[in-house]
Amino acid sequence: MSAEPPATSEPVAEDPIGVRYPNTARIWNYQLGGKDNFAVDRAASDTANAMVSGLGVPAGADTAVESRHLLQRMVDYMIGQGVRQFLDLGSGLPNMANTHQIAHRAAPGARVVYTDIDPMVSTHAAALMAGADVVTLRADLREPEQVLGDARVRDLLDFGQPVGIMFMCVLHCLWDSEDPWQVVRQFRDAVAPGSYLALSHMTDETHPEAAEGLFRMTQELHWNTPLISRSRTDIARFFDGFTLVEPGLVAPADWRPDLDNPLRQSHEPGGDDAPVLRLIVPEPAEPDHGVGWHLCGIGVKD
Repeated sequence: MSAEPPATSEPVAEDPIGVRYPNTARIWNYQLGGKDNFAVDRAASDTANAMVSGLGVPAGADTAVESRHLLQRMVDYMIGQGVRQFLDLGSGLPNMANTHQIAHRAAPGARVVYTDIDPMVSTHAAALMAGADVVTLRADLREPEQVLGDARVRDLLDFGQPVGIMFMCVLHCLWDSEDPWQVVRQFRDAVAPGSYLALSHMTDETHPEAAEGLFRMTQELHWNTPLISRSRTDIARFFDGFTLVEPGLVAPADWRPDLDNPLRQSHEPGGDDAPVLRLIVPEPAEPDHGVGWHLCGIGVKD
């Protein structure tokens, strides 16, 4: 699979408000049952699902749901290790069980910064996730100094204390030429020892034909980002300077599935004792143990 943008391409019509071509964040929102998406996103998602299902690969909706459960377990784990501040990079559109909501169940004072380059994402996040312990920032994760130097980030996060750095399903949207490994290193170097890196990334080692087909589809349909599946070796490189915690680099369904996760329960709203969150999508019908689209892991900074 090419991990570089094409040297030449056909002219693409301008799309100033982002409704002509598929948008990765909106597609993810659609797959999670959200409403912040357009017909072009739903059509692209359905086309991708049909393609991968024909190859015997889990559909995008199951992958998205499984990834959301993974987010919950990873945040729970870091909270259990004493982390009380998080930097969620490329966070996507708000949906069910966002990072600050998960963290606040166990640690009400936990602080979270969300960043995303997409103006629709940042606008929705600012409206829906406002709070004294939350900052939403429109910023490009490919420019770590922009994120780390923002006064709102410096005011909320104490970089002398451990931070949970989160790249959930986002680094595969960067070309090799954008050096996503250097991006991670710059954030790593800005945080204290004992900080954590949590990430999930598409891999081409389990379903190579489907991975290649999905990549080609993003290019042919002019998605706003590529989807670049990488090898286990290349994904492991993101953890340079970190020590992977058990069980290492595994499929999402295999990353500490036994962690107690109250957000898996279905709750009805209302009443004084109603929980803060509701899980609005079901569990994947068949968790994709060992053969998923993604590899994931958490590392602690040495």
